[in-house]
Amino acid sequence: MPRYYGLSAYFMKVYGEKFIKLSLDGGFTCPNRDGTLSFEGCVFCSENGSGEFSGAIIQGIKDEAADIRDQVDHQKRMLSKKWSSTAYIAYFQNYTNTYKSIDALEVIYQAALDNEGVRGLVVATRPDCIKMEHVDLFKRSKVMWVELGLQTIHDDRAQWLNRHYGFEDFKTAYKRLLIAEIPVVVHLIAGLPGETKADFIKSVQVLSALGVFGVKFHMLNILTGTQLDVLYNQNPFHLLTETEYIEWICEAIEHLNPETVIHRLTGDGARSMLVAPKWVLNKRRVLNGINKSLVARNSIQGMYYKNVTQSQSESC
Repeated sequence: MPRYYGLSAYFMKVYGEKFIKLSLDGGFTCPNRDGTLSFEGCVFCSENGSGEFSGAIIQGIKDEAADIRDQVDHQKRMLSKKWSSTAYIAYFQNYTNTYKSIDALEVIYQAALDNEGVRGLVVATRPDCIKMEHVDLFKRSKVMWVELGLQTIHDDRAQWLNRHYGFEDFKTAYKRLLIAEIPVVVHLIAGLPGETKADFIKSVQVLSALGVFGVKFHMLNILTGTQLDVLYNQNPFHLLTETEYIEWICEAIEHLNPETVIHRLTGDGARSMLVAPKWVLNKRRVLNGINKSLVARNSIQGMYYKNVTQSQSESC
């Protein structure tokens, strides 16, 4: 019996087939980079907007004129070596993928949809960059889900991240999307300086109570050239060991709503940019470690969820 509800299981349950995500660069920037909120960006974000694996970056294209169709074709060829499926999702990943005019967004989104096999879109953005006109656009553009980089529900840590939005901003955007029946996937980072395991689990519990469609778990990665790299060099702080991370994620799974789809259990930065921790590069070993630990703990997703749902919902 599977011990957690993963993305592959969701695709087979709902669509009866596997989908392949094509990571695309739509030539976006971010209000946290262009001076609207800040010029520095979030402390962990790379110069590529955390999109080192997007089509344009892999092809070596770094300007706004990167052709969406070329990126789609390139990603298809590259991923066909690993996957045989011909059902695709166009994934606008890096920077803030709603940070243009609605007319410009519609052109970019449609350019991705107008490719053979592309069944829908995934849009990653900031909660403070979702207005009702974006929700309307999502509904008519086959957006399968929206990804929000929350990282933590704790606003004191969010300030340290230089995120420039709070948990209330997240809840406002989430409610807009929920009413429109647009699924939301939330990113959480484990091991933020100043956050305990209990703090991390609290984020998981609150999101479980809200009923989010999906989560992506990440270890705090330090990439060269980021503000986080500067802070770490100036005053090194503790980074979770592989064993600690596995423990945190297993406990998170135990507290996670059993209907929430786990889209990612671990992530890794580009090898050439990763400063620390180096163990994240062995993704297969980390995933195997999580699965072995779940067996050893006799754990399944949501085994503690019913004990916290009511109290967490009230706190939201």
